[in-house]
Amino acid sequence: MTVTTSPASRAAELLSRPVALNGLTVPNRIVMAPMTRMFSPGGVPGGDVRSYYARRAAAGVGLIVTEGTYVGHESAGQS
Repeated sequence: MTVTTSPASRAAELLSRPVALNGLTVPNRIVMAPMTRMFSPGGVPGGDVRSYYARRAAAGVGLIVTEGTYVGHESAGQS
């Protein structure tokens, strides 16, 4: 008897594996990009941003990339 797994099951299994790269080990391969830039008036994140990322971390995201400080120059755009 041959057991086959669905592509979705296989993808979920692969994404849930830990990964190590250049000395950093994360619990899974799910990475969340910066998503709160517009929630930080004047470029200063507040409690709502902290809560946002805390919820994502509690949900098991392996790596969260947060915003840095933006450059205050015309060529940098609005955000």
